[in-house]
Amino acid sequence: MMRLEKSRKRFTTRDLVYIAVLAAVWAVSENVLGAQLHAMNIPLSGVFLTAVAVFLMVTCKSLVPKIGSVLILGVVVALLRVLSIGSVLVSPMIAILAEAVLVELSMIIMGANLPAAMVGGLLAEVWTFIHPFVVQPLLFGLPMVMIYERTITAGSRALGIDPGNIYVILAVLILLHAALGVIAGAAGWRFSAGVRKTLRR
Repeated sequence: MMRLEKSRKRFTTRDLVYIAVLAAVWAVSENVLGAQLHAMNIPLSGVFLTAVAVFLMVTCKSLVPKIGSVLILGVVVALLRVLSIGSVLVSPMIAILAEAVLVELSMIIMGANLPAAMVGGLLAEVWTFIHPFVVQPLLFGLPMVMIYERTITAGSRALGIDPGNIYVILAVLILLHAALGVIAGAAGWRFSAGVRKTLRR
């Protein structure tokens, strides 16, 4: 298990470069890939964007095993998103920061290791599912029933399940988010392990 360095240790220039590069990739995936997925009307596109984010966050923690590295990554990505769009979109910023906090906490509590990466990925992806139910009523005053109906309709179309099977749709959606989160977390950890070996040569 990789030990996390205590927060009192400063981030080196190399650490900041890693964070900056990963933040740029994450921001590009949010803006470019996200726009393409929406333009193509790909259902549940947020699931795939979050999987990319999980992969990058886990890679960040692996390459920069210091407390707060993923949180800094999330803050930078949120700011880059504002700069690229030219306006403050509160809901996406909250989603990005929440995902970063969940991965950060998982890898602080459990340590910087593969199981923690998988748990962090699971939590971040499940938050993507929960996010509209928590944030949109608070920010926009949308009725919970409307968000619920949108979720069921989108899930029904994406999964090819009759909209009357509400509990089946919800269960499958949650399991899909959780599974992709675990896979993305594991992939990020395995990828970054290979990068670490290459860098040590």
